[in-house]
Amino acid sequence: MDLRLMMSQLADADARKAAARWLFVLCALGFAISMTGLAALGNGVHRWLFVLLFWAVLVFIPLRILLESLQTVGVGMRRAVAERIATHPRRYDDPAMLPVVIRALSDREAILPRICKPQHAQQAREAAVAIVGGTAGSPDAAEGLRAAIRLLLAATAQGVAAISAAATGEAADNIQTRWEGARALGALGALVRILGAAYADRWGINPEVPELEDRALREYLDAVLDYCDEAALQVDALPWTEPPLASQVPAARLDEIRATWHGFLAAGTPAPRALAAFVGTLPAEPLV
Repeated sequence: MDLRLMMSQLADADARKAAARWLFVLCALGFAISMTGLAALGNGVHRWLFVLLFWAVLVFIPLRILLESLQTVGVGMRRAVAERIATHPRRYDDPAMLPVVIRALSDREAILPRICKPQHAQQAREAAVAIVGGTAGSPDAAEGLRAAIRLLLAATAQGVAAISAAATGEAADNIQTRWEGARALGALGALVRILGAAYADRWGINPEVPELEDRALREYLDAVLDYCDEAALQVDALPWTEPPLASQVPAARLDEIRATWHGFLAAGTPAPRALAAFVGTLPAEPLV
């Protein structure tokens, strides 16, 4: 099971790149050890070319090709592993299982706007893993995750209002700035969708979000994600008309959350420090 879980993760390009880097390091280390062994046996180092060809042609290249083949094989394997652990009681507490669970929820629940890039989907999943994983084993895990959802939803509402103002001429931005804002908003909305789906999957009920009043979290986020393309791709974009959230979170705190989220997206992937900075803006205690 652990081997299948590990191999299934190699369906992602970033995971394969990381594995390829480790493979290169190990082959370089093997070459160095081989040359040291030849020198110690008194055979000299004049056979370095043959040793290099062995590690490069017979070891590195075949294993590198095998890694790339897992791009297609790993997708099916990841799907099979996700189905097997879908009801495992510790799937949210096991660091090896959690990324697979989050990926399955993301594929099912979070369709990013067209303006977003594939990188943004990966970063939304990474953030979801970090947030959900941070609640693992906590007696207040449900309240902690719900507080994160509520806070990120408030930041999403602030972001969609800002994008609407930029798209409708109330606070004119150039088109590149508007696109970047829409991408960040789309990725943030997808993150909240994933967290909401994880909450419902883990505890069997949808998270209670008083700020939405009588509106459903999923429907509100669907409207946000749809509006990202409206604001970014339409010349004469319509304004955002959803009623504002009844949130009491200070605007300065929401600004900090959005700023660290933009920083994380700009840093690319992997970006552990930028991700830690973003997660660090979330509440350590449940919101009132």
